[in-house]
Amino acid sequence: MRLHAALTDRRFLLTWLLAFGWLLVVRAGHILQSGVWPSPLGTLLGDLAGAFILAVLLTITSGRFRAVLVVMLGAAAYVAGMHLMAHGTLFQLALAGKGMNPTFISGSLLNVYLTLLPVYIAFAWTLHKTHRVLVPQPPRAHTALTTSAVAVVFVYAISFPSLTTPANNVVASAFAQIPGAIVNPVGTAISDEAVDTDESLEARTNFFHQQITSRPNANSPNVLLIMIEGLSGGYLPSISSYHGLEPAVTLEHLESMLTDRGFRLYRNMLSMERQTDRGTFAILCGRYPDFRRPSNKMLDVAEERTNPDCLPSKLRDNGYYTAYWQAAPIAYMKKDKFMPRAGFMDVTGAGHLGNQEEIDGWGPPDPIYFKDVATRLEKLDQETSPWFVTLLNVGTHHPFNIGQKAEQEITNDETETEGDSSEASMVQPQQARRNAMKVMEKSLGDFLEQLETAGTLDNTLIILTSDESGGFVRSDHETLPLNSNLGVLALRPPEQSDLSRYAHQNAITAQLDIPMTILDATGLGDQAGEMIGRSLLALNDRKRRDIMLADTYTGLKYFLRESGQLLACTEMLARCTSWSFNPKRVFGSFQESDKPPFLSLEERLALFEDASAPNHVEEQR
Repeated sequence: MRLHAALTDRRFLLTWLLAFGWLLVVRAGHILQSGVWPSPLGTLLGDLAGAFILAVLLTITSGRFRAVLVVMLGAAAYVAGMHLMAHGTLFQLALAGKGMNPTFISGSLLNVYLTLLPVYIAFAWTLHKTHRVLVPQPPRAHTALTTSAVAVVFVYAISFPSLTTPANNVVASAFAQIPGAIVNPVGTAISDEAVDTDESLEARTNFFHQQITSRPNANSPNVLLIMIEGLSGGYLPSISSYHGLEPAVTLEHLESMLTDRGFRLYRNMLSMERQTDRGTFAILCGRYPDFRRPSNKMLDVAEERTNPDCLPSKLRDNGYYTAYWQAAPIAYMKKDKFMPRAGFMDVTGAGHLGNQEEIDGWGPPDPIYFKDVATRLEKLDQETSPWFVTLLNVGTHHPFNIGQKAEQEITNDETETEGDSSEASMVQPQQARRNAMKVMEKSLGDFLEQLETAGTLDNTLIILTSDESGGFVRSDHETLPLNSNLGVLALRPPEQSDLSRYAHQNAITAQLDIPMTILDATGLGDQAGEMIGRSLLALNDRKRRDIMLADTYTGLKYFLRESGQLLACTEMLARCTSWSFNPKRVFGSFQESDKPPFLSLEERLALFEDASAPNHVEEQR
């Protein structure tokens, strides 16, 4: 009776209504800020649950606790908006420790967007003052209301496959994540019983596939591997059109530049995970990245706990000069330790540029970075051959620093095209990302043109890819899997006629295939060792394989079969949804299926445990 009386009390119902209205306004602000439209039904249910929890908090807090609530509400709304804009999801509580890194703070937190924090806090204070005016004497059934709020959090947690997709409510999501972050900070609980699976598992599946031609190549071509931070293949018009997608950014000039220069664009490229260190590890070492919340594989190599025998070391041991030049500070993620141990002889980051103004935050903008590496690459090509150079820019990383010169040029262009139109002054969702991508495509085009004119790219295999695929927005963002796993892969062999030797543009490819392809192209395929993946030069007997993927920001994990099946599972792998797709059109053909999961829970857990091991391969030559 006491609970019923508390829940039907006019004062509490008014508080619930006030909280719901406040959260709807916050939701509208997040949509305007990010351009991400969540599913209506999920949004309504999430906001109702979040409003109930917030109403209970407003009812039971006062004094200093109310002040803490106001600050935390404002901060949570600010972080949620920024995360939606940068990554298309709400924040993961378990990853909060990452924000304590000084490089992360200076790069992603201390920027112009920080001005939104006091705005959100002021808006939370307005909620507090309005509640005090409308409900000066809240009901005192604190125990009953708190109990009911805990029940709502529990129901909410088990109702959403992911607690961070855009439809989630920031208040309900934050509270629903607390138990998992405390009880299981790693993200996947695996017991001894879980890994003791049917001995036929590996015979029935093909998740650790290795396929390479091992053809010799006495030519020893140079290799230029370009990783563009956060670039998605969906930003290229022909690929988004092929899959029927609606991207937040359209890079028609980048696509036409690549096509004109003889690149093949792969339409079904799988990005294995989110975050730079995970993608970089897969690309350089030919193994699955970390699928758990903390990413330790690169750290284990840096701190000499494992030695995975990565691609750069194989090339170095066969006479290649190996260099890794990135724009961000090289010590972040301990790349200053990892890259030499992975086999790079020349490793530099933002500190290579002496002008402090050019390396603040995440590092120099793309016009400065690409101009610098072009000069270094020309010099390197004159001194030594063959070489393997890996690049990673930072201008397309949040907060999308494009440099003062590019900003002024964009401002001038907008003034000329829009004049005094009121639309010119409106904040457009994802505009900062669009500007950064536009500056990147121009800088990259100038970079390639300069090197080609100088003859630096003669006898060079060029591969363009991304460390991860972030910020990709679809019109139906909530309903389809692999929203953040649409990678990019463009390849140009030393001779245009060699393209006929490479897999068709509709082939399913993954980050794991890049090191295998490089080994094959350089005639070192017989040294693949325990790497997994399939070379793009392996055209015969292309056995259909299985691939594991994940999205650490949503917590979702995937099991993909190239035959056209996909399991989309919760973070703990306990619940999965079956999907079917056209193997030639992966991202544009997903259909939910009523078929039972093709892997049991024990098998799913065992496979992810095996993927976390340093070495695991099923070899097929």
